[in-house]
Amino acid sequence: MAESSPALPADCWRRLYGNHHPVAIEIGPGRGEFLCAAAVARPEWNFFAVERAATRTTAIEAALATAGLTNARVCWADAVCLLPLLPAASAAAVFIQFPDPWWKRRHFKRRVWIPALAAAIHHVLAPGAEVEFLTDVADTFQLGLRCLDGEAGLVRVSVGQLDRHDTDFARKAIRRGGAIYRSVHRRR
Repeated sequence: MAESSPALPADCWRRLYGNHHPVAIEIGPGRGEFLCAAAVARPEWNFFAVERAATRTTAIEAALATAGLTNARVCWADAVCLLPLLPAASAAAVFIQFPDPWWKRRHFKRRVWIPALAAAIHHVLAPGAEVEFLTDVADTFQLGLRCLDGEAGLVRVSVGQLDRHDTDFARKAIRRGGAIYRSVHRRR
């Protein structure tokens, strides 16, 4: 019988932020544009980002400190490994924006969209909470939809395209005439 990893205590968010505000999780914050903007716009929420690259994590930590944002944190980890350790049904929202498509076949193993990620998202989302997924790559969008739709605990709420979004990736996609694909799934 395999040993299960110990989960973090149910009050880990209160311990981390010092309050009982709702927590939104961002998977793959990149340069932290959305994380910083969301933390400024919604001071009544806490934001927790999971970044796989150590250098990006360090840069985001510096940006949060410079901005004096106490309601946002970033953790250097793989989301598929970390999310199952977080308290079940504890996140008010999850955001995945413009994940790296890893174009080359030999890099496919690095893609964020695998069924285990959808299961991990389901684990951490509170009942009725939503995961929003954005990308400008049609193939990545279809892959993400398959994973999210394949998770029995999630139901698709909406799917479509955006004509505007305030991140560097989105602005570049729009400038070159590309589409921004968006889906929202809710925990049952």
